[in-house]
Amino acid sequence: MCVQVANDLGLFDLVAARPCSAHEMARTTGADEKLIARVMRMMVAIGFAGRGEDGKFSATPVTKQMTLPSGLDILQSTPQYLKTNSYRLPQTMTNTPFQFARQTELDNHKYYAQVRPETMETFQIFMDGLYGGPARAPWWTWYPIKEVLAVDSDVAFVDVAGGNGHQTAGLHRAFPSVKGRLVVQDLPEVIDGIKELDPRIERMSYDFLTPQPETVKGARIFFLSNILHDHPDSVCRTILGNVRAAMIPGHSKLLISDMIVPEVDPPLRQLDSDLTMFFLSGGAERSMAEWKELLDSAELKVVKFWYPPGDQNGIVEVEVA
Repeated sequence: MCVQVANDLGLFDLVAARPCSAHEMARTTGADEKLIARVMRMMVAIGFAGRGEDGKFSATPVTKQMTLPSGLDILQSTPQYLKTNSYRLPQTMTNTPFQFARQTELDNHKYYAQVRPETMETFQIFMDGLYGGPARAPWWTWYPIKEVLAVDSDVAFVDVAGGNGHQTAGLHRAFPSVKGRLVVQDLPEVIDGIKELDPRIERMSYDFLTPQPETVKGARIFFLSNILHDHPDSVCRTILGNVRAAMIPGHSKLLISDMIVPEVDPPLRQLDSDLTMFFLSGGAERSMAEWKELLDSAELKVVKFWYPPGDQNGIVEVEVA
């Protein structure tokens, strides 16, 4: 709700232009200053804006993404989509509220890559800011990655659909002496668009709906960050099956960086993200029980659920069953 109000008032555009106080934004928009202050406090809390010591609200990498045309049409059309589809959850990425609203047969990733290619760079900036920014404790600060990577392996870390490589780059900065290859995989148009990446990190064009290349089979760690929540279970099983086929039992691990939604009193941010995934791609944020069910169906087993500080992504540590 607060995101929509901020968007309707043009607050993201104001903050993207220069740091603004609530008073300045109220004067520009005509809205109540106290209302703006309350809305913007929420934006800061979820990483959609920053705030300086002078009290002014400032832009984060996420703010720029929010200045793009909104997906309000998708939200508004969802009730009719559900009614038309007999209130059944989508089983593919091409029959979701997104396709219903935009009148397209493309999934949302291909739609933006082909129809709105100008958004792809800002999407990667959004991901860098939302999941790689300083406001969140990096997963390698609370998961024992150093010990796991101490095991010798020709391929140490494969970041599947890793975008600009922000996760692998952060890991490399934290542990520059890690032995073994570090690989970032993504679709060719994403890999070709990477502007800055340490030469120690390999770039590899790859579609996770196809078998993993022989050159990374037997890697110590395969990493899926904010991938599975984009997809319904049927697609997740294909992705997981391709990873499993490349894993060596007793050696390889799959680390899934995604939300682990509590069964009781889940945080609002996680609930909001769950519905957003549904609107865009038929995906979901999953609970512990839902993760176990999905992974069991892919012949994988959960070793441990690792919980982060706050309500950010957890780590699901997985091995071959």
